Amino acid sequence: MCLILFAYRSHPDRPLVVAANRDEFYARPARAAHWWDEGQTVIFGGRDNEALGTWLAVSRDGRLAAVTNWTEDRSAPQSARSRGDLPWHFLRGILPARDFVDTIDPDRYAGFNFIAYDGVDLVYTSNRTGEVRVLGAGVYGLTNTRLGPPHGAPQAAHRNAQRMAKARPPGAPGPAVGRYEQWPKAVFGAAALADIAPKASTDDLIRLLSLPHLPLETPPDRELAPERSYSPCFIHGADYGTRASTAVILACDSLEFVERQYGPFGEPGERSATTIKFGRTPK
Repeated sequence: MCLILFAYRSHPDRPLVVAANRDEFYARPARAAHWWDEGQTVIFGGRDNEALGTWLAVSRDGRLAAVTNWTEDRSAPQSARSRGDLPWHFLRGILPARDFVDTIDPDRYAGFNFIAYDGVDLVYTSNRTGEVRVLGAGVYGLTNTRLGPPHGAPQAAHRNAQRMAKARPPGAPGPAVGRYEQWPKAVFGAAALADIAPKASTDDLIRLLSLPHLPLETPPDRELAPERSYSPCFIHGADYGTRASTAVILACDSLEFVERQYGPFGEPGERSATTIKFGRTPK
């Protein structure tokens, strides 16, 4: 998963609206979103057939979890456990999001960003910064680096965090704050979601995810930025690209989930959907 846009408590009738693209090699086997039976709960979401985890899924009672990888050297030794285990274990359990995050052993996984919503709190963490944040209301864009501030938030605290990171002695603990912690597709994607989140349908969210969301202008020091930070929201490729777009609308009494699969060069594939009415059998 390379882009997760989410509007959290930005509208009283919609606690959480999510639009997310999963980018992956087409050769990696995966199953489109479906219901899984896991212990005493039921999970709906896509599943990686190689490592058996998930990139984004929901549970029958309205919990949601998602994960992205962290951009880093692929030649480094790989950790034993799949990042996709994190959403799966959270959704099949009953721990509040904040408590679940405390159970994660960060050294057992390759670099990740993880978000979990338990119906009360939305929590973000990453094993590459060590931070845990109970998020406030706002519209966010998350890619493959540290989650920045919500769209439209005052930047003073963010700039202060950057100054503190630069002043920290080498080896001292603390969140890693990079100049490109918010890639352009996250910044412009969050702005686009903020405009439509209060009234958007799941189809509107899927359409939003097909837009490029490229920078309006080139930063003066573009040559210092990772090339991938200028990649489009939706990647059309022969071997690697956007494999799935997912839209989730969590309302006060229901949850809608739609996933659209894609093949090489963005060829549309299978569409999976479900609606959960809370207190009733999901359909």
